[in-house]
Amino acid sequence: MDVAGIIIGFNDEKMETIIKRIEPYKTKGASYEHMISRSALVDGKRLKYSELVTESITRSLGMKSDLSIYRMPNMAVHYICNYFQNRNVIIEPINNYNFGKERLRYLLQNSTPKFVAVSSTCIVEAAPLREEIEYIRSINPDVTVIVGGPFINSINYEYHDEQQKYLLQRIGADIFIHERQGEETLYRVYLELCKEKPDLASVPNILYREGNEIRRTVKQAENLSLDMDPVKKFTFYENHILPPVYVRTAISCSLHCAFCRYPILGGELMYMQLESIEKNFDYIHSIGVKYITFIDDSLNIPLERFKAIMRLMIRKQYNFRWCSFFRISHSDEETYELMEQSGCLGVILGIESGSNTILKNMDKRVTREKLFWGIQQLTKHHIISYASCVIGFPGETKETAAETIRFIREAKPTFYDLQCWFFENAVPINDEKKYYNLEGYGYSWSHKDMNSAEAGKIVTEAIRSIDETYFMPALSFNLWSLAYYISQGATIKEFFEFSNIFKNLISTEQDQVNEFYQQNVDKLMQVFRNNKALEANLRMRNSSKQDV
Repeated sequence: MDVAGIIIGFNDEKMETIIKRIEPYKTKGASYEHMISRSALVDGKRLKYSELVTESITRSLGMKSDLSIYRMPNMAVHYICNYFQNRNVIIEPINNYNFGKERLRYLLQNSTPKFVAVSSTCIVEAAPLREEIEYIRSINPDVTVIVGGPFINSINYEYHDEQQKYLLQRIGADIFIHERQGEETLYRVYLELCKEKPDLASVPNILYREGNEIRRTVKQAENLSLDMDPVKKFTFYENHILPPVYVRTAISCSLHCAFCRYPILGGELMYMQLESIEKNFDYIHSIGVKYITFIDDSLNIPLERFKAIMRLMIRKQYNFRWCSFFRISHSDEETYELMEQSGCLGVILGIESGSNTILKNMDKRVTREKLFWGIQQLTKHHIISYASCVIGFPGETKETAAETIRFIREAKPTFYDLQCWFFENAVPINDEKKYYNLEGYGYSWSHKDMNSAEAGKIVTEAIRSIDETYFMPALSFNLWSLAYYISQGATIKEFFEFSNIFKNLISTEQDQVNEFYQQNVDKLMQVFRNNKALEANLRMRNSSKQDV
């Protein structure tokens, strides 16, 4: 067989691997504290929330669980495959690196692809990319390796030229795509690689290796219309119940929060027309998918467009259960009524803070009171709310942090995540560094009122003490993951129980494990013991089949 190219999705690193990498820096900042507050020790191994869910299902039902959110069709992979297929070029998808390594090995050993492209979606550091590239080169050292996506765009915005090139050299690919969409750029790279003497300098939006140097080509925005080829076709793992699929109806964000660089990386705001959305919905409904996840950063902005999408779902009776990000700042009572009628399962809320002082510093353009009202509306209309909050943004004090913790307790979102603020350079608040005496980067920072170590301790203590709602860490498991497991037969009550036990296990070192801790681990490992739907789901598949 032969293939034109291969595209690889996400590489989900084990928590043990992450901890080993950051443990030498455990006294510097909040990075180590952040990771252990999102994980637990089981039989001497540190597992993150998603790994614990897998282990619990396995032990509860006495069968190895192969369920994972990474069995959802990877959006980057499928968008690229669709783009190439519509130009009569077939490339092979590896939906997820972890499940697809053997398939990848087979393709590299039995074909001569022009390239292997690696997506950096959801990647926040270079290590997972290096692992993939080293694996590819161990099988075929001559194939051209290309990396694109948000992490590469981030490097190009966060660092100056020499730092960028140093980081890209360490990743080890041959070509890097620097473009928010990237489909057209990858296709042009492919056409160039097909030539006897490729001229990569003629392809815009890339950085490429030439000897020991990295060359940069001209930046030229693709701005591909979202209405072009609106139907995105999906492939699924054999013998698995159809999972949710990702849907995108817009690119970028109209808001400019002081902590966020997405509008910078996302570029010009683009929307898909309602007619195109309907065509894509029709296809998704025709293949039997019952759950969808919108990845638009601000699906309900503008509000009337959002209402039109919900009315479309109601009128066409798709009966989707759907999830999305949601801005309470742009909502009214009718919004929540339409959400319930159209099948909304749940939403992720960028609450960020429960303090009006910090919300103003963040330029969130919403008040604590409006956020509280919105969560009550979601609860009233039987919609899962997942509130994402941070501690430590410039201006944060112990008093404002206490306001956020009190807000979580009083508002009672269905689930919440609370974490230490992560400082990035290419965000609006960076312009006020001098005023706040803001120094550092990532999870290692300080400003005139707080530092990351203090924020990390406040976060851990709060998670352990909050009983009014359920902690679910976005590090490896958020609302999208919950929707996936519900689609496979799990119940929300099981995740209430799971989260209640989990919070008793966080931030514990090996020498602190005692009888009480072990009793909680034993309970955690039996949460799914009575779930007949999950049991039937696992039994359905032949364990000898190979993933593709």
